[in-house]
Amino acid sequence: MEGHFETAVGDYLEHDPSLSINDVTVSSSSEDIVIDIENEEKIQDCDSLKTFLWQTIPPFMLAGVGMVGAGALFDSASNQEFMRAGALNLVPALLGLNGNLQMTLASRISTMANLGFIDKKKQQLWALVCNVGLIQVQAIIVSLIAAIVVIVLQNMFNLSLAVWLMASATLTLSIGSILLASIMVLLTVVAKKFNINPDNIATPLAGTTGDVTTIYLFIKIASYFYENREIHLTVHCLILAILLFSTIGWIWIASRQKVTLQVLKYGWGAILSAMCFSSGSGAILDKSTSQFDNLAKFQTVINGVGGNLVAIHSSKISTYLHKFADKGELPANTLLTYFNPIKTFNCKNKESIQGAILLVLTIPAQLILAFSVHFLNGLPFDWLFMALYLGASLVQVALLLYICQWLCRTFWVLKCNPDTNSIPILTALGDLFGTVLLFCAFYICSLLNLKKTM
Repeated sequence: MEGHFETAVGDYLEHDPSLSINDVTVSSSSEDIVIDIENEEKIQDCDSLKTFLWQTIPPFMLAGVGMVGAGALFDSASNQEFMRAGALNLVPALLGLNGNLQMTLASRISTMANLGFIDKKKQQLWALVCNVGLIQVQAIIVSLIAAIVVIVLQNMFNLSLAVWLMASATLTLSIGSILLASIMVLLTVVAKKFNINPDNIATPLAGTTGDVTTIYLFIKIASYFYENREIHLTVHCLILAILLFSTIGWIWIASRQKVTLQVLKYGWGAILSAMCFSSGSGAILDKSTSQFDNLAKFQTVINGVGGNLVAIHSSKISTYLHKFADKGELPANTLLTYFNPIKTFNCKNKESIQGAILLVLTIPAQLILAFSVHFLNGLPFDWLFMALYLGASLVQVALLLYICQWLCRTFWVLKCNPDTNSIPILTALGDLFGTVLLFCAFYICSLLNLKKTM
């Protein structure tokens, strides 16, 4: 146990000469350590199931309100001229990217909090500054790449349009990431003070606040820039240049902490892979909304629920691995064991029980949120559509939880930090699965002539 603790310290202590291992205190007030050699899982990190439920459900449902809000914002803008000019295809990639950045930050900070590495105010401030630097670099560079991909795919080679889209995307994520990073660090610190496990609350709130903030900022910035794209072309170029040059300073800041430096060096693969998946879901969404007017109203909800649930699961598995194993080694079983889908929900250990609980939570969450979407948008209710929608959501979440159990451990065995690498891929896959399955639900309804629901 002590060896694993020192390994975790090596991963997470800052490059700050005033801090040492003696400054670190491990708080386990919110979690019990269970060691049972006879059990299938030799070591389990675990809140009691009661604690897990009461800590997870309220923020998850609060996140649901944000999903409905994000869906309403997206739907209200989806038919505007600037969206049809190319921005619509970029929205899923931006939402996915910002959600990934905030969720990985939340997971990373939660792990640090559970290991006792941000108990002091100086540590909290240092963690905030270095993580803001990190996600600024990631947000600016990857949002620019995402915009370029959309420009190429849509043959948008008009200079003013191309610069408009790149400037809108990078400025949106730059502003949003600073705001949301500050909120996430504050939320994690407050959670620990009230003996709440941040793994249970930080990731769902991170994803959803990220969605609402990102889509609101993007609508405002992109619509304003679009209206003035010819007149203010030089201004847009200047904004883009300033943001790109600012990454030099942000890189220097991020390199001052070991964990953010490691992400800066090796964390690009997962983010870029996630961007590709999100771009795929964006292309599907672009085609789908032209065929089904109401699909956009449900898209952020189904993807938000799936992403939030799997992010909770991923964050908890990552904390467990950091606590009880050295990188490259698993605390129990072999990696091959976790490719068995039955293990995900067999309820023989607390991880699988929590996975089953998260899957079951999909049903009431989606029912409440789908009813809300129907009510707020004045849509006629149809039980067949609801059954298809609920089935699509359950399939999506089940797939994500199954992939999560082996993906996190695969990264760990490869000596990669699952806090950084798992969530981007999982949430992007959730966007892709959710969009495809939602399209299938709408398509089946169209075959059955349920036109009013469409």
